[in-house]
Amino acid sequence: MNTFNIKTLFVIILQVLGAMLAFAVSLIVANLLLPLSPEISAAGQTATGFLAPPLAFFFNAFVNGAILVWAARRSSFRGMALFGQLLVLSFGTQVFMTQIETGYFLSAFPLLRDNFQLYNLVLRGLVTSLLFCLMVTALCGGFTRRPRPQTAFKVTASRAVKHGAWLPLVYFALYMLFGYFVAWQVQELRLFYGGPAALNGFFEQWSVTAMTKPEFPVFQYFRGVLWLLCLIPLFMGFVGKRAELIVLSALALALLPTAQLAFANPLMPAGVSLAHFWEVSLSTGIFGALCAWVVPEAVMG
Repeated sequence: MNTFNIKTLFVIILQVLGAMLAFAVSLIVANLLLPLSPEISAAGQTATGFLAPPLAFFFNAFVNGAILVWAARRSSFRGMALFGQLLVLSFGTQVFMTQIETGYFLSAFPLLRDNFQLYNLVLRGLVTSLLFCLMVTALCGGFTRRPRPQTAFKVTASRAVKHGAWLPLVYFALYMLFGYFVAWQVQELRLFYGGPAALNGFFEQWSVTAMTKPEFPVFQYFRGVLWLLCLIPLFMGFVGKRAELIVLSALALALLPTAQLAFANPLMPAGVSLAHFWEVSLSTGIFGALCAWVVPEAVMG
């Protein structure tokens, strides 16, 4: 038993290291195929992140490699089904969900206005996720004929609709709480988004937001729906216990969307990135854990 455990641990370490290398290769290929605009590239020369560049790169590579290898090893899917499961998790959480909010707050990002660079960011992310998920699938034996365990959970349409109706309300509540009590406490962030230098009260600030952006609650409600949809394939193919699924889902929603904020960012100052890192990682991490707790139904027998 000890020999088996040591061998398994060694294989996992090699797979994570291989996935970290695959992540680096995917980023390089995406950058070669879809380079950033000269304006964004120039701004990036003086931009800083909340981690030094080598640490930021290692942090991103490890987060992506560890979480996707974990998801792949604990999946009942194989072949293109496994690839699709990982792609939804990777592209959905890291690129699609983050960039639709960037688009909503586009006025705060001058380098993205009046051009197609936001679409370019999405395409870069898609290329990265496609290549990365393909390589992780191969690294974890997803294209072999080796049999995989049966899934431990299922998500029926009725169950998804029932919980998908109220869980986004919880997401919106978490968004408001952590948005105000974590991110909005940072003056640099308030000024970046055109807010006041002095801190408003919780209800005062959200009242202002509701008056200036009356569609905001609906927008965030549907973002809650989309966060849940990013996790559904993970739930449907998971072979472990619910406690493990809760931890994996929490870490996936906490770190996949936020790890990239550690990089030097030409679109926002490091202080704003760090505030968003804590805000989003805490709020979506809790939401991911809650979704894994209530949405998937254990398969009997």
